[in-house]
Amino acid sequence: MSLFRSTLLRTRLAVPPRYICLRYSSTSTEPVVLPRLHSDLKNAMRSKNKPTLNVIRSLQAEIINASKTAKPITTDGALYSLIQKQMKGSTTAIQEFEAAKRDDLVQKEQEQLDILKKYADEIPKVEESEMDGLISAAVEKLEEGKKTFGSVMGKVMGGIKGRPADMDYLNRKIEEIVGKK
Repeated sequence: MSLFRSTLLRTRLAVPPRYICLRYSSTSTEPVVLPRLHSDLKNAMRSKNKPTLNVIRSLQAEIINASKTAKPITTDGALYSLIQKQMKGSTTAIQEFEAAKRDDLVQKEQEQLDILKKYADEIPKVEESEMDGLISAAVEKLEEGKKTFGSVMGKVMGGIKGRPADMDYLNRKIEEIVGKK
């Protein structure tokens, strides 16, 4: 009886196989860094890497706060803008700490800034050749009298669709083209 009971319990506790459904998308805006943050957090905890741990925790806190607003962070483009915002804050803090002669805090912020730059570099950005093509297509679509900086920038940003891009390069190229015409 006990042999039968253990077999019966084992069969009842056996978990049926789960079927995995994978969804493939043809768009190139799939997040690269965003899904990896959780595993990076675990790795930083295991290696006891305090600066990386602090940076990832602050990024995740901002992501959670943004999820409660109208614009949640679901793409790497939105994550890139968040990282840029944090980098700007770290740069400002470094300048203030240098003015106050707090080298220990400068070093701490510099480490965090380096980690943020590493994550920002891993996010795929729009190539300059693609931006040139978008700019020329936007200029061709607009009428001669309506080729202003704002109208061209609006068309180009619609083509970029939230992907991170080098805005300095984009601004400079649009000013060159609009200034010529």
